[in-house]
Amino acid sequence: MSMQKVSVMIPPLRPVPRGALWVGQLASWLVGGDAGVRFALPVWFEAARAKLAVDRGARREARSRADLVALACRYQATQPEFAKDLFAAACNDRDR
Repeated sequence: MSMQKVSVMIPPLRPVPRGALWVGQLASWLVGGDAGVRFALPVWFEAARAKLAVDRGARREARSRADLVALACRYQATQPEFAKDLFAAACNDRDR
């Protein structure tokens, strides 16, 4: 009987991408983790959504205030009383 040698080269395994590993660990932690975590997660999402709504309202208010100030600057030379009222509305100040 003749003897033959067979050489087989197997490439090394590629490492798991970090993002996939992180997401997998997060999912296993949420599903199999502490019951307090599963209970607190919806509360955290609701708090984050409420904060975003407040931030969105503040940005909208600042943008409208900036628009009023720009309009007041535009009318400053031609209609100073109207510009004064616009500045007061932008600053929420009735004494100006």
